[in-house]
Amino acid sequence: MNPITDFRNRLFQINTEVLLSPFPDLSAEMARTTQRLRVEYGDISRGAGDQQGIAAAVIAYLHSHELPSYRDTKYVCFGVSSLYGTPLTRVIEHETLFPKLLNAVERLQAEPRKFRRCYQGLLKAYLRYPGQQIEPVVGHQNWLALREFLSQHCKALKQQKPVMEWSQALYEHRNLLADNPCKAYGKALLAGDMSVIDELKERLGVDDDTWVMNELILAQIQAATTLTDPLFILQVLPLVKLLEQHTLLVTKGLSLLLIRYEACKVHTEHHTLREAALKEWKSPWLEANKPLWHGQIGEAATNMVSLWLKRRTIQDFFELLQADGKADRQRMEFWLKYAEAIEDIWLALGDHSLYNNKPDYRRIRQNMIGRYMALVGGSYSQDNAFLMRIGGYVFIEFGLQNNACHVFSADNLPFTFGQKTVLGTRQGLKNKDHPGHRETLTHSEGWQGKFANFLRYHAHAIPGEIKSKAISSAVVSNTVRASIPAATIVKPTVQTIPTQPQTKAFDLKQLQAFCAPYDLTIDDHRAEGGALWVRTTETHAVAATVLKSAGFRYKEAKGWWLA
Repeated sequence: MNPITDFRNRLFQINTEVLLSPFPDLSAEMARTTQRLRVEYGDISRGAGDQQGIAAAVIAYLHSHELPSYRDTKYVCFGVSSLYGTPLTRVIEHETLFPKLLNAVERLQAEPRKFRRCYQGLLKAYLRYPGQQIEPVVGHQNWLALREFLSQHCKALKQQKPVMEWSQALYEHRNLLADNPCKAYGKALLAGDMSVIDELKERLGVDDDTWVMNELILAQIQAATTLTDPLFILQVLPLVKLLEQHTLLVTKGLSLLLIRYEACKVHTEHHTLREAALKEWKSPWLEANKPLWHGQIGEAATNMVSLWLKRRTIQDFFELLQADGKADRQRMEFWLKYAEAIEDIWLALGDHSLYNNKPDYRRIRQNMIGRYMALVGGSYSQDNAFLMRIGGYVFIEFGLQNNACHVFSADNLPFTFGQKTVLGTRQGLKNKDHPGHRETLTHSEGWQGKFANFLRYHAHAIPGEIKSKAISSAVVSNTVRASIPAATIVKPTVQTIPTQPQTKAFDLKQLQAFCAPYDLTIDDHRAEGGALWVRTTETHAVAATVLKSAGFRYKEAKGWWLA
């Protein structure tokens, strides 16, 4: 037979026998091989494994300050952010031992496999230790040093052979080793794309208990703050709801949202945002709370929430705290117009409101902590009183609609704000014979006009305008001189601008002399029945002080005006 033909037949026979036999199942062997490779080269999701060994190595390092072997160095790297020893201590919070550990790991660069394994342990510690907001100063500083160390060696580690998936992923996400580490993911997350979370978990072993997860939530809020006003406002509600699920982030998240919301051209009351802020920081009206509010969101945003709270309190009183249970919409709508002018609000609550455990009543008392008294005397258990300070006056409205509004001089009251109880009788809130009593305003037909006239000509308040606190001429003079550099102090004649709010006709030349050094524009429309305007912002400290004292009022984006 032809040798070639014989060879061909033999190959055919072999192929036939092979095809008739079942293929072996190699999946188990492949899995074992994969596991061996991971053990050999390091899997980011795998720890050092020997927890007892880690504990022993860290405790020994805390005691001896020495790392006698690679094994000790590796184990300490994996245990660097955990508490060990007596007293309980974290190596990352130790002033000298942590830098010494980094130096020891750096010396392992000549042995890539060992260096990579120690680097892996340090990376896990970096992701788990909350170094951005941790209280110990040394811990924060060491965490930053660790971040710099990881960042410095990230690229070189990625170039090592064989290439590790986790080191490749870390290089791609090296923003995690920088300030604002999750900013790059914010817009995608805000749009609902959660793929980055899956990738960080799968490729880098980022667990749910790492600070990265918190930063991913804050990144969404930061991304939202960069949107236009309409798009940002649409995101506020879902973001507040998201923060409610992560209580440790509420303070920082709310701060970002409130500051951005106040910057909106129109920042109408946002109920959910208001309630979240009040729950977190309590009332901004309490002196003890003001530093916290100002420290978190600044004065402008605090004033915004304070105004929201005023409006909410006005609505609560005339809708929920009425003695007859019926909302008084006329009085509510009238006083809402003066919310900006109201400088202070107190409530006097009868027994029914004081001890009512329904949610709305509890909320009112919670919001008004430190700002309500018990209303006593006569048959006031079902009634309540609403006290407002506007200018130099305190206006007192009662729940029962057949009661007049009593007006007292703010510096001469028949009671003291802050006392536990107050009489609602003629010896208390209705004391017409008291020397501080100024007016009894009834709610007869056309009452809104009478109230408005009194507010305008006595308290110098008009709807929608923030009420300025009275400042004496001496205070104005001292404030101006303290605020202006010596080279630009205005001549003394400028200080003679009349400071009585009711004065409308003063020397225009004096006003021009004051405005000239600051390049402030004056528009006088009084001849046409309009107002006198000084075009400047409320943040111009010197101008604000002088113009307020002279009776000017500020209108946002337009300037200061006087009718």
